[in-house]
Amino acid sequence: MAARIHVLVFPCGSEIGLEIHAALRQAKDIVLHGASSVDDHGEFVYRRYRRIAADTRSGDLVAELNALIDEWGIDLVVPAHDDVIPLLAAQRGRLRAAAAVPDAGLAMLCRDKRATYARLRPLGIVPADAGPVGGNYPLFAKPAIGQGSRGAERVDDAHRHRQLLEAGEPYVFSEYLPGEEYTVDCLSAADGRLLHAAPRCRTRTRNGISVRTEPADVPDLVAMAAAIAGELRLRGAWFFQARRDVHGVPRLLEVAPRIAGSMALSRMRGVNFALLHVYAYLGRPFSVLPLDHAVQLDRALGNRYRTGLHYRRVYLDLDDTLILDGKVNPIIAALLYQWSAADIEVVLLTRHRACPRQTLEQHRLCPALFARIVHLRDGSAKSAAIAGDLPAIFIDDAFSERREVREATGIPVFDLDAVEQLLDTRS
Repeated sequence: MAARIHVLVFPCGSEIGLEIHAALRQAKDIVLHGASSVDDHGEFVYRRYRRIAADTRSGDLVAELNALIDEWGIDLVVPAHDDVIPLLAAQRGRLRAAAAVPDAGLAMLCRDKRATYARLRPLGIVPADAGPVGGNYPLFAKPAIGQGSRGAERVDDAHRHRQLLEAGEPYVFSEYLPGEEYTVDCLSAADGRLLHAAPRCRTRTRNGISVRTEPADVPDLVAMAAAIAGELRLRGAWFFQARRDVHGVPRLLEVAPRIAGSMALSRMRGVNFALLHVYAYLGRPFSVLPLDHAVQLDRALGNRYRTGLHYRRVYLDLDDTLILDGKVNPIIAALLYQWSAADIEVVLLTRHRACPRQTLEQHRLCPALFARIVHLRDGSAKSAAIAGDLPAIFIDDAFSERREVREATGIPVFDLDAVEQLLDTRS
């Protein structure tokens, strides 16, 4: 078996870093590592995680990344924020591992929309310049260096136009584009050849992030992807955003040489952009096998937990807990295998009317997942079956059972609405 690829994601708690984790956590040839310069969600997601002090604005980020590269044997650093890309590209000679970034000139070109537009204007895909103050309104203004929709706005009069010009931050002022907005997720080979372009509608956005998106069959955007790829020769995963003008013609908004958080949509259709991004930057051969079924992605805040619980045994109820509404409770089932892998003993503690073993087998649950099956048929208290030799927890849907066990033993007791805190999905 070939050596596994050690990948370091920075900053790992961004939406980009979370998608990279979701895409790579089950890849058999990848070992994931994460680092961030702030306290973020990455520490709840990446099992191999480190908080560092330096960021793109302070400290020597490359030196701190090099320390992790040496400690963890990193093969590839994957940036998960736009500001990190030009920094790593410029410092590539100092970095002691490969980085999934284009060359320094191309990295800066993609970071500055003024440079992007200047380079790609001959392709006929760039929006028209807005012209001087007092010209035609509305127009569209966006910071020349930025990401998402931060600072972007429609400008309706000369007063606001002049305010933005005098704000001290460079802006791009262009024609107002009233049509539908798209993101096109693209994948290129190591030599820059475009292999796959997947347009999607940005149906609903929040803070510049597409939180509802679905595939769009728009050949003119695929043609735009081919034109951009031919000019920039980007490698691996990249994307661009476009919006239609008053005539329905798509115009470029920006190009980014990185993973996009909503590339999860293509992952559901057979194309793992993050994995193929790694392969492209390490020169490994790959091919693309996209699917074409309908799928819609909608994103919302999700919860992960870090607890102070320490336990080596679980006492678990059967009825309305492990078996709920006549079906196996999938969260409890996942926990059973998690506990088995961690050598945490599970005791099935039940008042089930029938034979518990037969019921487990009827639901295709292996009795060997349990260290013991305690079948209470005499009405005795469940606390009487709980030993004190190991730190333990108790899970039962019945409040009366939880109260009795808590009062008699003092161990933590949980209803079904609280067991998700016990899941460990870090990779």
